[in-house]
Parts: sequence; C-alpha cells; structure tokens
Amino acid sequence: MNKKLIVNADDFGFNSKINKGIIDAHKNGVVTNVSIIVTKEAYDEAVKLIKENIRLEAGIHIDIDRFFEIDLRTGVIINVDKTKLNLEEIKNEIIKQIEILKSTGIDLYHLSSHHNTHMVKDIFELVCEICVKYNIPTIRLYKKFYRNETEYNDMKKITEKYKLITPPHFIEGWYWGNIDEEFTIAELVTHPGYGEVWREYELTACCEPKLKDYLREKNIQLINFKDLVNIFKQTL
Repeated sequence: MNKKLIVNADDFGFNSKINKGIIDAHKNGVVTNVSIIVTKEAYDEAVKLIKENIRLEAGIHIDIDRFFEIDLRTGVIINVDKTKLNLEEIKNEIIKQIEILKSTGIDLYHLSSHHNTHMVKDIFELVCEICVKYNIPTIRLYKKFYRNETEYNDMKKITEKYKLITPPHFIEGWYWGNIDEEFTIAELVTHPGYGEVWREYELTACCEPKLKDYLREKNIQLINFKDLVNIFKQTL
C-alpha cells in the first residue's frame, strides 16, 4: 500500500532555538510543513526562514491559550466544559493573527493551534468559518482529542459542511511503530527544536538516517499540505 505522510512541525516562531531545530529537521530530515505562531518572540525570524526555504510549506498555529485554563506540564486543556468563552473576542483574535501572517505574502494551507484549542467543540465551527473566509483549505482534527467517537463525528460533519480537508489519520508525535500504523494519508505532528530535551529528541527522530531509508523501503511518500489539497482536488 502506498502511504502518504505529512510531517508537520508546530511552534515555528516560538523562539530562535525552536526555529533552528525546525529548519534543521527540514533540511536534514523529514519535516515537510510548519505551523507558524505569530504571537511569540521569533515570529519575524520564522517569516524570513520560511521565505528562504522554498520547499517548506506553511500553515498557521493560532494562539488562543489566554481564553483557556491549560495544564502546561501536559499541554492539556482543563475545565473546558466550565469555561465561559467569549466567542466574539476569540473570533477577533484568530482573525487578527491570520491577517498578520497573510500580510507577509505567505500562502497558508493549514490551520492548527497551540495546545489544540481550536478543536474545542464550542468554537470549532467558528474556526472553520474563518478558514473558509481566508482560503485556508485544511484544518487539524483528530479523534483522540474528544471524549468519544460521537463528539468527533459531530466535528467531522462540520468540516464537511465547510468543505475543509483533514488528513484521514493523525499521528501524535514520534513513538515506536507510529509510521507502521494503518493509513493511506496521515499528518504526523512533531516539535523539533534546541534547548529542551524533549524537543531535541524529536529533532533527532526527524533527522534519523534509518528513518529516511525506511520510508523509502516501505514506499511511504513525504508530502505537505499543499500536496494534500491537490490530491483531494483530483478525487472530486
């Protein structure tokens, strides 16, 4: 079976050490796509780097953490059902961040978010509407985030309503056997970088020569989100 794999690096723009790690993971490894965060200290540097690395495609990594309570040790949103969300304020913040990034002339093919806050069910449709408005064709969505399959299916129906693309399979980081899972097209999210042990581990995984050899042996093709959009267009 011919598999297609998007290796997407989150947090591009967070700081210079993370930016350097992501670029190294692209040049020397398997990263094909990045998610750019506009609210952090190395955003301007990230814009410069994405323009210098023309084979690297980009999406936006929206940061709406301030509207939620998040356990920073685990990256998990807590008390989400008890949080009263100001939808208008959240909408304005997301639009502001998208417009900041689009003003650079970078084409955006994907939307994700810091700590996956965009997938909270109370705001997911709002985010999908914004994607359509700004011609962002794909959005991150995966089953494990939700408490049950019914919740996930409800969110999936929203993406179908707005004709947004989601990879059929999602792999949450590097772990043993992840690329051997059953899929035809998948997004693997990774967080390469320098300065933190866990990020350096992921950087090493991205650049492992045996991994690149294995992908070739198993006929696993590396693609990006632009490629994914073209694949879905061909099936219509």
